[in-house]
Amino acid sequence: MLCLIAACAPTEDDACSEASAKVAACFPEQATIAPVCDPATAVEIAGSSCEDLASRDGKSDSSTCTWMPWLCTSGGGGSSGGKKIEVAVDECGGDLGGCPYVTSAACGLVTLHRSTGAEVARGYSSGGGRFTFEGVPAGTYNVKVHERTGTLAKMMVDEFASATTAANVKVTVGSGDAPWARFELVNGSAEKIMQCAALDGGLTVKDGAGHVVDRAAVAWEWIVELEVAGAVVERVRPLNYDPTKNTLDFRLVRPGTHTLRFVRMNIPEYKRQQNPDLAALRQSYSANVDPIETTVTVTNAQRGQTISISRTIVDPLR
Repeated sequence: MLCLIAACAPTEDDACSEASAKVAACFPEQATIAPVCDPATAVEIAGSSCEDLASRDGKSDSSTCTWMPWLCTSGGGGSSGGKKIEVAVDECGGDLGGCPYVTSAACGLVTLHRSTGAEVARGYSSGGGRFTFEGVPAGTYNVKVHERTGTLAKMMVDEFASATTAANVKVTVGSGDAPWARFELVNGSAEKIMQCAALDGGLTVKDGAGHVVDRAAVAWEWIVELEVAGAVVERVRPLNYDPTKNTLDFRLVRPGTHTLRFVRMNIPEYKRQQNPDLAALRQSYSANVDPIETTVTVTNAQRGQTISISRTIVDPLR
C-alpha cells in the first residue's frame, strides 16, 4: 500500500508499516490508497491473522475499512471515497499474428501513476492475471506492467494487428463504472514479467527410531504452512500421489525470506475428505506439540524459477 500524502508514509519499524505488510501478504491481489494512517487500527491489523481479516467481509462498521475498503463495500468504492481500477494482464497466443486468444500472466509487477508520472501504488497480478487498485481518487492515471528487468513489457496495439507498444494504459477514474486497464502482452511475456518463484519438493517423515513413516499416513498427519511477512498465505497437505515422496508445492512466492511450518495434526477419519478446509482443520485438530519451522529464501535471481524445498523431519508423536 502506498499513501498519497507524506503524513501517511510511516517508517519501516512502526505499526503502520507492519499493517501495510500484513495486508499485502494476506491480500496480494488488492492495493489500497489510504488517505490516513491510524496507528490504533494499524496495531489491530498487524496483530490479526489473514483469516481474521478476511472474516470481516461485509462489516461496514469495521475499523479496518479505511485500510481494506473492498472488504466493506461489496464492490463499492470503499470508505476512503475512491473508486476501483480493474487490471487484466494476459499474454497473447497463436502463431498467425495479432492476438487470437489469451492466457493469464501471473505475478507481474503492475504500477499506478498520476498523469505527472509519479507512482502512487503497485501490486502483482494474480494467478489468473488480475489485479485491483482500490480507493483511487477521481482523476487520470496510467497503469503499467513491468518485466523483471525493470523495463516496460510489450503489448499488442489491438487483437487484430501485429503492431506492439509499451505496456502503458491510460485510465480515467470518475463517477461512472470502474475503468479497466487491459493488457494483451506479446507472446512470451508471461515468463519475462514473472516476479515470483515456485517452491516444489518432497517431505519425508521419520519416527523416533529413524524409520520412514507410511506416506499415506503423512498425507493426513501434517499440514505445511507458508508464512510471508508474519502472515500465513497458503497451506497444503503433503500429498502422496508421487510413488516416492509426499509432495509439497507452493506457487507465486515473491523474493524474500519466508517460513515453512510443519504442523502435526490429529484429524479424525470422518474429517479426511477431499479438498478439505485446511484453515479450519488447522484450528480444530492441531496436535499439542510445537510445529517444526524452517526458512526458505527466494532471491531476485530466482524469480521465474522452481526452488527445491525437500525436507526430512522427525515426527514428535511416533
